[in-house]
Amino acid sequence: MQAQAKTDKTSRSIIGKLIIQYRTILILVALMAVFSLLKPVFLNPINLLAIIKNMSYVLIAGLGMTFIITLGGLDLSVGSIAAVVGVGFAMLIRGGFMPAIPALLIVMIGAMLLGFINGFVSVKGKIEPFLVTLATLYIYRGIALMLTTGRPVPIVIPHFADLFGNGKLFNLIPSPAIISLVVLLISWFLFRHTKFGFYVRSIGGNPEAARVAGIDISRVKIAVYTMSGLFACISGLILGALMNGGLPNVGSDLALDSISGVILGGTAISGGVGSIFGTLGGCLIMAVLNNGMSLMGAQYHVQIFVKGLVIIFAVLMDNAFKSRK
Repeated sequence: MQAQAKTDKTSRSIIGKLIIQYRTILILVALMAVFSLLKPVFLNPINLLAIIKNMSYVLIAGLGMTFIITLGGLDLSVGSIAAVVGVGFAMLIRGGFMPAIPALLIVMIGAMLLGFINGFVSVKGKIEPFLVTLATLYIYRGIALMLTTGRPVPIVIPHFADLFGNGKLFNLIPSPAIISLVVLLISWFLFRHTKFGFYVRSIGGNPEAARVAGIDISRVKIAVYTMSGLFACISGLILGALMNGGLPNVGSDLALDSISGVILGGTAISGGVGSIFGTLGGCLIMAVLNNGMSLMGAQYHVQIFVKGLVIIFAVLMDNAFKSRK
């Protein structure tokens, strides 16, 4: 009798561990099943491609956020950096003031500089990244609004929208999906197969041990925030292409959506543990939620309420996973 009870307990424990370990896939499958039952059009290939397309800029920002959260930090300014990039690019190429390629290089360097400022102020000023990026969220957004006086700036150069927004490979795969796939593979390689990724995980897991091991923690932190600025730049270019202009208010939800995707993907909010492909799954969950609720006619306040509940659920699952380990 006791042996049977022990076996049942062990089986429940194994099932519980599997559920928590593969929670991202299970949540994604469950959401897709629910929405497909409620709205059969959800499984239409056109709608599924739209989900992937609209997820792309969140995923790219989320990949940068994966490094930051694994490091033990946070970046609330990515949406504002994306807005500055879109506005800056639109203003540089407006009226033929500058060719597209030099303008792209300038906004990329500018976005990396904004990310560098986040990391530099946090490290050298010994200020929590949450507070620094909360401040720069407003500062960078203010820059975008001041540059445009709050008005959108159209982007009308040829091929830009096709390259970053509405183009399709083989007349099927959206160009943002291809860009996000390239960034995903590069991020995975950096995270899992380079010293840089190892340093990020080590610092997030045990900063004191990383310091004793000779890792330059300050340099790695600044590099991660600079990289996040670059990824936010790519997200901003995609948003600009999708909207055919630089909008100073664009990306207001980008930081929270990307953070949600990272946490849902299994990256520990406390740092040290991260997953690039987990972030892909987490961002897919956020995209499926947005798309499914829109198909059902849910208003914006309902959507953000549900996303908040999902984040709490994800953090609870993360705590359960750590306690079982």
